[in-house]
Amino acid sequence: MQTVPRPDASPSILRFASVAALIALVIPLLPMYGADGTAFVFSLGFPVRALIEYFLGYWSDAIVVAAGIVFLRRGHVGVAGGIFGAVALGLAITIVAQILATAPHFERWQTVVLLMLEIVQTILLVVAAARAIGTFTPTEREA
Repeated sequence: MQTVPRPDASPSILRFASVAALIALVIPLLPMYGADGTAFVFSLGFPVRALIEYFLGYWSDAIVVAAGIVFLRRGHVGVAGGIFGAVALGLAITIVAQILATAPHFERWQTVVLLMLEIVQTILLVVAAARAIGTFTPTEREA
């Protein structure tokens, strides 16, 4: 028995993954990010090295999701699903760490907005991974 991906599932997986990547790109650009707003990209003073470190650090999820989208577009649906699942697991761990680190400061709306965006991004990636992994249907090999 051989498994083949269903071709009708890729557009919905692509939408979920694209929205998750977009959220990952937007989060570090929010001026409300950080405890006192110092983690906002424009407060770094625009030194090139600091900007590269900042964007590589905060956009790593978006880069990995983009790699998953490339695999999805090339027809490697299972690999893309694994990538989306791995990023979702990493985001879930990050969310738990942020909740533990900011536990007494939940009255700040900035913290709540950031956590909600990350939770939505994680849910989108989990759905994309589940759909990508679940798109394989068994077929009989023709002799």
